[in-house]
Parts: sequence; C-alpha cells; structure tokens
Amino acid sequence: MMLIRPASQGISVILALLLAACGGGAGGASTDNGAPQGPVVSATVPGTPQGLTATAGDASVSLQFTAPASDGGSKILSYQATCNAAQSTVSTSGTASPLTLTGMTNGTTYSCSVRAVNAVGSGTASSAVSVTPQAAQPPSAGFTLSSLAGTNGAAMAADYTCDGTGSSIPLSWSNLPAGTKELAVLMTTLPGDGTTKWNWVLYGIPASVSSLKKDSFGIGINGVGSDGPQAAYQPPCSQGPGAKVYTLTVYALSGSPVLNVPAAQVTGSVLSAAIAPLTLGSASISLSFTRTTMTGSSTACQNIRNSMAASGSGYALVSCDANYAYVSSTGIATHTMMNGITATNLQVPTVQNFLGANGWKIPLNPAIAATPTSVNDGPVGVAINGVPIFNPCKQGGCQFGDTKVLGELDICNGHAGRADDYHYHAAPVCLMAAKPASYWDTHPLGWALDGFAIFGYNNPDGTTATRDNICGGNTVAVANAPAGYSYHVTDASPYVLSCLRGTPSPDLAGQSAKYAPMRQPPVTPFSVSGMSLSTDPADGYQVLRFTSANSFVSTETGSDSYTNAAGTYQIRYKVLTGSELAAALAQPKNAGKSICWNFQFMNGSGTTTQPTIAYCR
Repeated sequence: MMLIRPASQGISVILALLLAACGGGAGGASTDNGAPQGPVVSATVPGTPQGLTATAGDASVSLQFTAPASDGGSKILSYQATCNAAQSTVSTSGTASPLTLTGMTNGTTYSCSVRAVNAVGSGTASSAVSVTPQAAQPPSAGFTLSSLAGTNGAAMAADYTCDGTGSSIPLSWSNLPAGTKELAVLMTTLPGDGTTKWNWVLYGIPASVSSLKKDSFGIGINGVGSDGPQAAYQPPCSQGPGAKVYTLTVYALSGSPVLNVPAAQVTGSVLSAAIAPLTLGSASISLSFTRTTMTGSSTACQNIRNSMAASGSGYALVSCDANYAYVSSTGIATHTMMNGITATNLQVPTVQNFLGANGWKIPLNPAIAATPTSVNDGPVGVAINGVPIFNPCKQGGCQFGDTKVLGELDICNGHAGRADDYHYHAAPVCLMAAKPASYWDTHPLGWALDGFAIFGYNNPDGTTATRDNICGGNTVAVANAPAGYSYHVTDASPYVLSCLRGTPSPDLAGQSAKYAPMRQPPVTPFSVSGMSLSTDPADGYQVLRFTSANSFVSTETGSDSYTNAAGTYQIRYKVLTGSELAAALAQPKNAGKSICWNFQFMNGSGTTTQPTIAYCR
C-alpha cells in the first residue's frame, strides 16, 4: 500500500535531507567547518551623537559632533541633521561630522540636532543647539584695522602667545561706518579639526574708542574664549605643528547686542550670533604664529598652570617665557570678600591690571639665594586664583601692626588695600576650602615671588610642616613643585613666610608699578561691625554694608569731608560701560585712563549721604 504525504510535509523532508547532506544534523546549526554557532544577537538603532556644536555661516550652518558610543550592532550608514525655525525646516545627511546645511534665512535662530542611522533605523536625536546664520560682512569702505603686532599676514611675536608674556594684541582702527554706536572684537583661528576656535571675545566697546593697547584693560566686556573658563584674552597655545593663522576682526555695531545668557556664558558663537543683525561693517587683520621653543609647555610652566586649575572657575591664566611664568588675572576672588572685617578704611575690591606682561612674574628656575630677602611690606607671592599674597604687616611696615591681629582681615584672611585691590595677608582659607585639607599637602595653593611653591599646613606625609628659622619653610621634597625649598602656611604670624629664601622676581622691587590708586583713602581706619559685600540683583551694583557704633568723617576727593552719625551705611559701586564710560573718560582729569566706577554713598535706609562720584584708573 503506497502512503501519500501532504505536499508541505514532503518538502520538509526534502529540506531536512539537504541540510544533512551539507553537514547539518540533529545537533543544530553549525559553521562551514563544523564549529557550533553562537546565538544570533539582534541589532538595534544606534545611540545618540554627542558634543553637538554649531557654527553660523552665510545662510548656512555647520554642525560638529562625535559619533555615538554605540552603533547598535550595525554599522552607522549616515547621519541626519535637522534645523527647525518658526516657519522653516532645513535638513541634510552625510556620513561624518561636520554636516553643513544651506538655504537658511540669515538672522533667524534655528534649533538643530543630529541623529545616527544604521540598517535597523534612526537613533535618538542629539540635544539641540541654537544657532543664527548671518550674512558675510565685507570690509566697509574706508574702515581699516591695523596692529603694532604686525601687518596683515605677518608673523606675530611670542609675547602674544603662551610662549611669552601672554599679552593681548594691540589694535587700532579708523573710519567707522556712519551710525556706529558700539564695537566688538573677535579673535579666531581654525585648528586642525576645522572648527572655529575663539581666543578673544570682547564687546561693549564705546564707539569713541579708536584703539586697544597691548594688555588692554577696562575697555569693553570680556567674554569666554574656547580655552575657558576665564573671561579674558586667551593667548594662543596650539599643540600642533606648523604655522597657525589668527584673525582679529573689529565689528562696528548700530547698538548693543542682546545677550540672553549670563556674562560668564558669552562665548564667541553667542556673541557672533548676537551682533549679526547689528553689524554695520567690519575690518580684519590676520597674524600667524609657529611654535618652536615651547616654553609655555615646559614642566616648570605646567606645574604652575596646573596648580591654577584647582581654584575652580575664574582661575588665573599662565604664560611662560624662558625665565618667568606670567600669572595673569584681575586680582578678584570668586569666594566671598570683605565679610567679617572689624577695622576698615572703607576701600573696596575692584579689578586690577595684572594682565599679560603686567602679570605676576614667578621665576621658573628658582635658586636658593646666598642671603634671604626681607619682606615687611607688600606682596610676597600670588595665590592660585590670581589674588596676591602680602606679608602680615600694615602698609608702611610691621611697626604699624599685624593686619590679622588688628581685625582688618575678612573671614578669608583678605581685604581691600589702598588701590581698592583685594589681597591676602594670611592663609587663603576660603580658597583652600574648595579642596580637602590633605590636598594642599602636595598641591601648591600659591607661588612665592622667588619661584618656590606655597603649600598647606602639612608636609606631603600629612605631618605638621616644620618651619625653619630662616624664612619659615623647609627643604622637604614636594610633588608638583621645584625642589630645594617650599613654604607652608600656619595660623601664627608671619602666617605664610617671613622672607624670600630664593632669588626674588623683579616684581618684589617693582610692586608699586602694579597698583594704581584711584582715590584717597576715604577714612582713617576705624571700628565697624557687620561688614559684608554682596551684589544687588536689581542693578548689578556691588554693595559694601557696615555698621559703626560711633560717628566718623569721610572724604571723596581728599579736599572735602562728610560727617556721618553712628549707624548703618552702604557703599555701592559698579563699573561703567558704553556711553557712561565714554563720558567719564572724556573728562580731562581722566586722560590716559581706561576703566571707571560709579560710587554711591548711602545710609542703611538708602538715603544718599555723599554726592555720587566716578573714579577712574
């Protein structure tokens, strides 16, 4: 009897026989050589592209990003970029970063994102970034820019880089377009990856200004460059070989840019987008630099530069020539200042010109001197946040007393001096609070003017640091600092050091040249309570508050006087910008000055007690 199978079952039998003939058996799937295969893993969509940034162009945008951490188990085939505006969507695709989108509307802000695509599908879109395309600004007829650093296309000196003093580049311009109300400066370069890098972001320059000096100070408002977080000129320090070209552009603006981010977040791309609709014209100059002797990358320089990073945001910049590290800052701490002072002359902390060539010179190759150098007045070093460290004595010498004992220091061991400058006279305890106490056993909290490092209270092994009878230091080797000698802070006078054990920097003898007092000391030092310094969120004024149990006499110019009854008072001050700055600098008494503050004197209830006055330096 013949058995007839259903057609489908017959086909199954035939397939089974074929598999057996090819080496497949009841044991399951196998490779060509008979080895068992692993389980099949299903692919998924790729991960999310990372680090998206956008560069505005003329009716275009370039998007830069890095690949996702995972391709989903399937090769990424392309990237899709999309930029959305209120009435417009533009998209493109490509196989790698960057992606360029064209056909966009200048002056319109777009929200852009990128997603990766593999054979399975599209992954999650990246976080969006905002960007505003802008029309290319041709040089305005007659609007010209020049520099003492070199003619257009020339090589610039190392002084303007991290292999020199780190000075900002001098600029001069002429023939501004009609209607110019304000100016901005951008310094850019294109490193090897092709993305724009910003070295200088400066805005709020009055139209009456026609030049910026080397180490420009007080003119305009600094934004943050690509090597942030410092809002300052950031000297070129390229690590790659060959010549790099740096382009400086001055923009003539019809008004002030609207910036919808905090001042500490005004980057080159943010400012570039904000000034696009206001630009009446621009003028540019390009300079090049090729690194040969990389003093800015030497071990000694890096030790100082690396130490600065420990202070957190706003730390000082460091550039180095063959002999010195130039610690560049404005001398203002980011921690609280002036709180808790009980004896004062009512000076206040204001920014100082410790920039570039005027930065604090720290010897890179310190050596023990045959004879120590005494220091009984003024700076002995600089903390890693760029704030100078003084010896403990009052101005004029130790015979006039110890500032800490007299109650003239705040809770951080600092105060404002006669140049309305902030500095420490003892261990910078608020700065040190940013790290565990043991951190300062092996990491400098500052650098003395002889090039030796200043550490915390302990030796590297955690034992209390011994202090010799010479200058208050010891010869124990400490990492991250030069060998031969080091200083350690204590809570007993002289707190930091009593003399300089090494050969001092020229700054020890030339310290007075770094300070420019802008007013007479307003009072003879007197006792107060409840002193604090804060910022008024309503108008941005700094407010120094204090209470006096007795009446006191104050002065504004040195030739006037005001009698103040016992009570609570506030000194309000704010740096001038724009037209207000231009008006103050136009006064004959302020010739040659570059920065001004408006000062208001009030009692605790806000009633004016002295005329408002502008001080400039």
